[in-house]
Amino acid sequence: MSGGVHMVLAAALLASFPAMVQASDPALRAEGFVSSDSDGNDVQRASLGWDFSRRDIEHWWGMRVEHARYSGDGWSHEEERVFLRAAGGEGGWRWMGEAGSNGDDLLGSASVYSTDKRRKEFFLERDVLETRQGVERGLVHSFAGAAIDLPLSERWTATGLVGLQDFGGDNLRRHLRANLIYAVAPEQGISLQLRLRQFNDSDPNEADYFAPGRYRQALGVVSMRRFFGDGYQLRATAGYGRQDFTGLGSQPSRLLELDFQTPKTGGHFLRATAGYSDAPGNNASQGAGYRYRYVRVEGVWEF
Repeated sequence: MSGGVHMVLAAALLASFPAMVQASDPALRAEGFVSSDSDGNDVQRASLGWDFSRRDIEHWWGMRVEHARYSGDGWSHEEERVFLRAAGGEGGWRWMGEAGSNGDDLLGSASVYSTDKRRKEFFLERDVLETRQGVERGLVHSFAGAAIDLPLSERWTATGLVGLQDFGGDNLRRHLRANLIYAVAPEQGISLQLRLRQFNDSDPNEADYFAPGRYRQALGVVSMRRFFGDGYQLRATAGYGRQDFTGLGSQPSRLLELDFQTPKTGGHFLRATAGYSDAPGNNASQGAGYRYRYVRVEGVWEF
């Protein structure tokens, strides 16, 4: 998308807001994401946004501009995107979403969720398919589903998710996920988890994204979340288990993640996450021996 089209689209999106809405408590947002895998695929996304009005962490509206680059062995693709984004809700329900475009396709995400102990969420995500054929053919994948948290006792919690994912072709992927969580030492933020997931493809191998037909994973996970200072948070997660998919038998599966967050109650907020997994993602070209690494950073500064 050219710079001229980029500016025209941004102006059109801004003009869609009612003129009577006045900016108050604005905030600047900066976000970055990088990932690489053992297949030679790389993703870089960087965005800068502006909240025209920001009441708190759950109530705001604004826009953001993003530059995205996808690359692999012998190919690369770059594009600019513009999004309108907002969050709100009252009572026991909240919502959050963004809608935008890269000049060719409608992209974005939306989530509606409850704030009670039995948290319910309904979500929709739509983005480009980050593979060579995906960007060359203009494929967009959409993921819709619902999730729930079920407190079973003071220390036991279960979560579940069901979803459907479309890849812009004939394949429709059905997702099932379930977690069982036990708080071993609540005062220390230590928990043990059993994470189960499975998906099934209706039309395997229709393009160059990972679609084996059936994929299953079971992980035993240890997680530790510690608070220190005036609301700073550090979380470390490690998991080990097994995975298998059509065409390949059972093999080891590992997960590592570190997450750091500053307090959300002040005039600024910073979050940084780094992780490793050997579970094949959409942009994997093969499943055996796969490795994936990523870093995500988000910052918000209120004025």
